[in-house]
Amino acid sequence: MSNPRYKLKTAPTWDPVTVNALKRNLHIDAGNHDQDEYLQEILDSVVKEWQENNGRQIARATYTMYLDFYPGNDEVEITLGPVDEISSVKYYADGATELTTVDTSKYQLDNVELTARLRFFESFTPDSDRMNVIEIEFTNGWDSAAEVPEDIKDIIILLGTERYLNPENQGVSTRQSAAERLSRNYRIQRY
Repeated sequence: MSNPRYKLKTAPTWDPVTVNALKRNLHIDAGNHDQDEYLQEILDSVVKEWQENNGRQIARATYTMYLDFYPGNDEVEITLGPVDEISSVKYYADGATELTTVDTSKYQLDNVELTARLRFFESFTPDSDRMNVIEIEFTNGWDSAAEVPEDIKDIIILLGTERYLNPENQGVSTRQSAAERLSRNYRIQRY
């Protein structure tokens, strides 16, 4: 069985860490705006890299998850958490050219953990000859910067500081090690 694939549908509209928070850590005066654009680029890059490396979404977004097969145990893990809600579950039936929507009473979302689970109460039979036969649309990430765990914000600031101070060094440093230690709590565990 293939791994699920995720495609961004609606991008976040806010940043988890402000340029001023990064400036504070770098001891740059908040009133000095000479490097704001560069600092924002650093923050954007660090957030994107952290999310990709840890398989998580920080700021609220909407994604579509694609599956090639119906799950054998009637359960799907959505690792790109935290998942807020499922917008829709759709599939291509045998020989169909249009997607069929699964009624919301036919599945349940368990989003207590960062990796969510979607359990189907009734099986359905998607077209076995088609790729991306099941589409699950969901919203994920925290709803506002105030809801993002402080240690994730600290990680972003630490990584942003390292990138600013050592732009040529993508290796390990003292600050990066601290960020790495904090990141372990959010990384998807793969066995």
